[in-house]
Amino acid sequence: MKLEVLTPKKLEFQDEVSDVILPAMDGEISVLNRHASLVSVLKPGRIKIRTKDREVILNIEGGILQVSGNSAFILLKNFNKETRER
Repeated sequence: MKLEVLTPKKLEFQDEVSDVILPAMDGEISVLNRHASLVSVLKPGRIKIRTKDREVILNIEGGILQVSGNSAFILLKNFNKETRER
């Protein structure tokens, strides 16, 4: 699945990912390839992004998730990033 993470300043992340785990308002959700279309408000917490060779953790203050087709877009105001090799 193609994932893009955007802030008001720029495109912060763009890559093919295997899955994304996000803190939605109603609880944690996982988005995989070919996920059903979805729009969700994100609460403060951690987003875990997994690619084939690394794991990226974003500590967020909140945001919006949109999933359509085989693409996901995350709009954030601000975040802190951690990267781990797999």
